[in-house]
Amino acid sequence: MSEFVVKQLPFDLSSQAGLALIGKYLKRINLNALVDPAFLMRAGIANSDILKSYLGLLCLGKNDFVAIEAQRTNAFFARALHLRAMPSSPTLRQRLDAHASDWFDLVERINAAVLSVKLAGKPIDFGLLPCGYLPLDVDTFAMDNSGTA
Repeated sequence: MSEFVVKQLPFDLSSQAGLALIGKYLKRINLNALVDPAFLMRAGIANSDILKSYLGLLCLGKNDFVAIEAQRTNAFFARALHLRAMPSSPTLRQRLDAHASDWFDLVERINAAVLSVKLAGKPIDFGLLPCGYLPLDVDTFAMDNSGTA
């Protein structure tokens, strides 16, 4: 019977490793250049860091602003998304609330940047249908919670 060898590694492991790919993609489309010139901040956290922080939460399956608090001490989260500063939950909520309607136009530019990325000189095949739509699998299961307290 073999023995277990337990030793501490010289680096940290993370269950959020997929964020590194998200961060690399956001860096490739230069999200900072899309967001920051259009929505200037004289002081405080850049708007691109606000968007990247919330996008990181969404990628982890979290959509509440308070969830950012658990990531504020997570060096990997900030490093993977190339954040210059990490917002607090009130800052995240207030900034997203303040700019929500203004950022709708920005979403179209970000989508265009994401969809125009090329690998090895060729556009990424997202599986577009001939009509131009992209098939998307969505869980549409809805529960009747009318009788719950």
